[in-house]
Amino acid sequence: MDVSDKDYWDARYRAQETGWDLGGPCPVFVDLLDSPLAPPRGRVAFPGCGSGHDVRLFLERGYDAVGFDFASRPEGVPVLPLDVFEIGRRYPGAFDAVVEYTCYCAIDPGRRPEYAEALRASLRPDGLLVVLAFPVERREEGPPFGIDEKEIAGVLGAGMDLLHFEIPKSSVPPRLGRERLAIFRRR
Repeated sequence: MDVSDKDYWDARYRAQETGWDLGGPCPVFVDLLDSPLAPPRGRVAFPGCGSGHDVRLFLERGYDAVGFDFASRPEGVPVLPLDVFEIGRRYPGAFDAVVEYTCYCAIDPGRRPEYAEALRASLRPDGLLVVLAFPVERREEGPPFGIDEKEIAGVLGAGMDLLHFEIPKSSVPPRLGRERLAIFRRR
């Protein structure tokens, strides 16, 4: 099956093959929201949000958060059914921040520039793109497909200002050292 096909992801959920799901919010985002780097409260999008744990975290912290996913439908979390490549066309300039985590590594690597452009188009001017890139390693097969550290700024952050970059210390143990947190501002 093709990772660009909704049926592929629906089948993964039905088979409970959801190794990307941490079972709760990402600890890196918990730390981020407790730090001076936290995005200002506002409207935040989560493309490819899966079970919606991070959407729920941001909602609990006072953000107007909404998830987008064309596969899963978590209960109690605002998730709109949408192909993530459509977010920029359907919601141009609509978000104060977009949080990218485990969607970029799940899509066809040939479509990454298209996805990155869709995220930028959905941000308002001066909006923030919060990226937790995983897995930052050489990996041909997927999903997850590997991410070269250079493409975080070169593809996801293209045409944006880099505000912060780090290797998070609060990643879950199997992802420790394999994630990169970057925050960009749309010009």
